[in-house]
Amino acid sequence: MSDSLKLQEDINLVAGDHCVLMLHGLGASPIELTRLAKDLHSEGFSIFAPNIPNYSFGSPCGTWEQWVEHVQEILWALQKTYKTVSVVGLSMGATLAMVLAQREQVTGLVLLSTALAYDGWAIPWYGFLLNFSRWVPFAKRYRYAEAEPFGVKNPEMRAMIKRALAKDHISEVGADALSFGYVSQGILLIKEARAEVRSVDCPVLFIHSADDETVHMRNAEWAYDRVSSKDKDFIYLGDSYHMITVDNERETVNQESIRFLKSAVNLSMDEPAFDVATVQSAELRRALRKR
Repeated sequence: MSDSLKLQEDINLVAGDHCVLMLHGLGASPIELTRLAKDLHSEGFSIFAPNIPNYSFGSPCGTWEQWVEHVQEILWALQKTYKTVSVVGLSMGATLAMVLAQREQVTGLVLLSTALAYDGWAIPWYGFLLNFSRWVPFAKRYRYAEAEPFGVKNPEMRAMIKRALAKDHISEVGADALSFGYVSQGILLIKEARAEVRSVDCPVLFIHSADDETVHMRNAEWAYDRVSSKDKDFIYLGDSYHMITVDNERETVNQESIRFLKSAVNLSMDEPAFDVATVQSAELRRALRKR
């Protein structure tokens, strides 16, 4: 395996007693989460964004059950070290984070562009046939290749991603292609997340773009309406596509994630651990938030 195809390094940034476990998208790597990880760390959170065996870029595809078991083991280890552990997930990483929160107690949950279906406007018309792959002859030969807009509305960022994918087959938005194995196991993970959606009862924040080209926002809205969490929030973005951690509104994503996670930690503690900034633009907040 060439150097460019090796597994990326974990992101491990130590700060205080409160940790955020960050889960990247399917077949991708922790570099998807680098910008948000650095901002969270600068605000006093310890960060761990791992490569996940049989899920991350550069490793053979495993089963969705293996993915869940591995992140459970990581969570247990972190909970032995830190006072609180919250979870942030991006795309299929958000789906994985949902399933983790359905099975384990976490302090807070931030779900970014949650992949609960492949039904955005850029998905090929025949994509729905993957749900019936057992009976569709061509399904096992299917390979979902990334193409413009690469989940990004910003033209400068899109050009950078295009160059990175051509050179290294991976970028801040993930790998250049996903095999049938990854896609089919992802669909099974989605089914599990949907079946147990009411088991999510921790504080949860959904952030989703209204123009997500991969996953329509109605899927996150569906989950928002069904989770059992008493403390939940939904923020709509209006100037991004699927990869909201690197697109036009990445600063909003980072700021709102930090604000929410600080509040979730404070709710879990006898004494507040963080000062939580007041909302800078109430009008903008009302425009973007699901009531």
